[in-house]
Amino acid sequence: MSSCLTVDCLCIAMGNVWSKNNILNEESVQTYAELTYLTKNQIQYIAKLLDSIEPGILCEDLQHRFSTDQIETVFPEIRCSPFRDSIYRVFSSKNDRHLSLEDVLDLCSAFSENADDDTRAAWAFSIFDFDGDNQISIDDLIEATQRLTRNDQDDPAVIDREEAEHVARMVLQEMVFTQIGSISSEEFIRFVSRIPEFLSTFRFRI
Repeated sequence: MSSCLTVDCLCIAMGNVWSKNNILNEESVQTYAELTYLTKNQIQYIAKLLDSIEPGILCEDLQHRFSTDQIETVFPEIRCSPFRDSIYRVFSSKNDRHLSLEDVLDLCSAFSENADDDTRAAWAFSIFDFDGDNQISIDDLIEATQRLTRNDQDDPAVIDREEAEHVARMVLQEMVFTQIGSISSEEFIRFVSRIPEFLSTFRFRI
């Protein structure tokens, strides 16, 4: 008897409603829907997308971790992002350049159209905090500026570090920042919540 069939029979025996067309049972979907900004249909769709990478793998192991290259076959939006590596740093729960189903659900929830602005801004802060010190420093802003001016992730930045630093300092002047010259999470969220155009870049449709 295959692992998938075994799991299927166990779920029916436990009284769960189980569809052979779905990867997740109803109880799991309900739990994820309560913890994310995703609808039940979106959750099932994401699970099916991931399972299509290695058919049957999630039926055998819901904790299976997919490589970033595999993730990008079903989510090309990430591959095109100038913050690709930072996105994986933030959402990979084991920081191993692999994502589980739950990691991907967290990622899609953060970028969901249903996520509120404060939630989206908080995730954006983590992505811009390249060194992970819970502050956005002048160096983080310089890095972000240079990434945003590249035509491609592998291309050199269009502007040099001196020009990028000038832009970064202008951004700092527009924000309320701490005495050490960096931006806290609260300050960042308060500032970008007033810029709908910025938050719209941290969004994609499932």
